[in-house]
Amino acid sequence: MSRDETSVISLTGPDSHRLVRSPGVGVVVIGPAGTTPRPDLVVAAGDAIDWSVFDPFTVPAGYPWPRRIVYEGDDTGFFGWARRRPIETFDWRPRAAHAVDASAAQIGHLGITLRDAPLRLTVPSAPHGSLSVTGDLGLLTAAPADGDACPRLAFAPDTLPSPDAAPLRLPDLPAFAGAHSVDVTVRPLRQPFDCASLLQFPEVRSVALAGQLAGVDALARLRHLTALQLRYCPDLAGLPALHDWPDLTHLIAFNVEDATGRRLRGELRRSGRQWRHSSVSQLRGPEWFATEYGLPFSAWQGRKAKAAVTAYRAAERDIAAATAPAAVEAAVRAFVGVINAMPGIETPDREDAGEAVFQLTAATPFGDLTEAALKWFDDARDF
Repeated sequence: MSRDETSVISLTGPDSHRLVRSPGVGVVVIGPAGTTPRPDLVVAAGDAIDWSVFDPFTVPAGYPWPRRIVYEGDDTGFFGWARRRPIETFDWRPRAAHAVDASAAQIGHLGITLRDAPLRLTVPSAPHGSLSVTGDLGLLTAAPADGDACPRLAFAPDTLPSPDAAPLRLPDLPAFAGAHSVDVTVRPLRQPFDCASLLQFPEVRSVALAGQLAGVDALARLRHLTALQLRYCPDLAGLPALHDWPDLTHLIAFNVEDATGRRLRGELRRSGRQWRHSSVSQLRGPEWFATEYGLPFSAWQGRKAKAAVTAYRAAERDIAAATAPAAVEAAVRAFVGVINAMPGIETPDREDAGEAVFQLTAATPFGDLTEAALKWFDDARDF
């Protein structure tokens, strides 16, 4: 596909929607108008959906398209559809309560956001699948498929604004007691995540943590760890020494507080082990977490990150001083122009730039201009 292609599809009724496919874009967003991200296909949350309308579409290599579907709504028919049609990634935000059996669904990665109602889920049994849950984890009741190994797990629980709030624990999830891989992400400088709640996964081999942490000393009791990843952690005081995990051979510490980071570098050098793709990099002082972390470019590297942050701050100042919406548009277009000039902008970078435009225009002197701004973004970008 070398240019945009438009198809009329019967998603919720005869010829109900126009689907535009753009080169290199493998995701489609479906949901009610006004939701974020902006839907490509607008449906009401309660609409019945014919998921089979996507059956004719493939990428040039023949793999089913879209590779990723983002859906907000309550039609659970995609689980049945996925029994015969594999889906690489499906991100779902239900609004009503559901009990669903996804055990036969061929979904490589299932992402679920829970904030409105409870969900009882029998998880997909893809051999190398993963499950991520965002939001209010207390709304989830999970059961593994009979006879299948636990999927890779990732949790991103909602946290309170205060870093002084009592640490947040994962709810008890006995269905996942045999998990071998668990990731938990919270934001820095907010309510911390209590690492002791990971002890409910005694067989875990791989742990990845990001954000404000508490109780990191409890990680020493995860005796089977072979891989540990720590990202965007402003306080790692009390982190066990690497020799406390006799089988650990993979360590990533990225954008972590500098004191513990320096200690980890020394332990890596002195350990005498054969480390696999391990590194301790981008050590940070407290001021970085306070001023730079919240920007979408926190994972960008070197000059590219510096130029993006500089352009973002300039747009931020121009928007704050704007006396007309046209000045906001000019600031957005100037920001996008800087990104246009950067070499090698890939799909994740494009998503980060779009998120930056969304952040810049969510609260302007003229109110929320995100809908218009995303159109300016699409019009101005050449990546």
